[in-house]
Amino acid sequence: MKSISVNTKPKYDILIGGGIICDIPKLIAPFCNTKRVLIVTDDIVNSLYGETVLNSLISSGFYAKKFVFENGEKSKNINTLSDILEFALENDFHRNDVFLGLGGGVVGDITGLAAALFMRGVNVIQVPTTLLSAVDSSVGGKTAIDLKRGKNSAGVFKQPCLVVIDTDIIANLPDNIFGEGMGEVIKYNVIKNLPIFDYINSNSVKENLENIIIDCLTLKKEIVEKDEFDTLGIRNLLNVGHTIAHAIEQLSNYTIPHGKAVAMGLVIESKLAVKYGICQNDTALKIEDAVKRQGLYFDVDFDKKELATACLKDKKNKDSKILFLLPQNLGSCIEVKLTLEELINLL
Repeated sequence: MKSISVNTKPKYDILIGGGIICDIPKLIAPFCNTKRVLIVTDDIVNSLYGETVLNSLISSGFYAKKFVFENGEKSKNINTLSDILEFALENDFHRNDVFLGLGGGVVGDITGLAAALFMRGVNVIQVPTTLLSAVDSSVGGKTAIDLKRGKNSAGVFKQPCLVVIDTDIIANLPDNIFGEGMGEVIKYNVIKNLPIFDYINSNSVKENLENIIIDCLTLKKEIVEKDEFDTLGIRNLLNVGHTIAHAIEQLSNYTIPHGKAVAMGLVIESKLAVKYGICQNDTALKIEDAVKRQGLYFDVDFDKKELATACLKDKKNKDSKILFLLPQNLGSCIEVKLTLEELINLL
């Protein structure tokens, strides 16, 4: 088992290893003196791991309950959040107890927000079960739900007290779910020139899965530590490809998964950078090739005006302009602000 320490407030560890979901009671015990845990998960993850985690906690002397909601972005709303909070009260959870998010990004986000709100804050432990959530949403403390007019529009910063990543679970994901996570993984190689593209080109991603997760999270933790509350602009680096990606998600009514949208966001934004004159075409082609090799390339069926208009709703925007983090080359990205008309012309 490997460990990465994230030096935020509070400081916490990310534990990475194969089969460690079986050690959940032992791993979380230092953070739960009351031995009372509320597991929050979705129906798909529950059918795979919910009972295993619940029974292992109960057999180890914990008081544990499980809240299960319907999988998917459609459940990431204020009604589900309210249901979690009501369930916690009904089952006599208190301020010194622990919420445990078992699942992908939707589960992690809403569990973190519920933990931040319940009795003004309880500890939350993240146990991501997808590659995307393992390398992205489980670390960094951003929690949120969606509102009718925008994704992740209501949330707070709530750092977990522990993150547990079982690489066996990640490696055994269905190809399409694993592939969605590779959209975020490719992003990290654009931010910093990591060996990830080498693994993709040699078809050895799963053989190097632990190293890939560690490389991605080491970079993320360095960025988060410099800008924990996203006030300095440093964390914007983690949004490479995301301005276009969020527009694609919104226009598809969230039928296109986040990781897949990020992959195409990286392709389109790298081509924007070429048109803008700050990036060589061979860099954009390397990004496009990595996306294609992971089976994440698809036709974006929205015209340039509606895509650009959707970008106007992005939370990063400043000074009435649309903010992008565009690649100059692999390992170097710069902030660019475009008017709607400029973006339409570039697209």
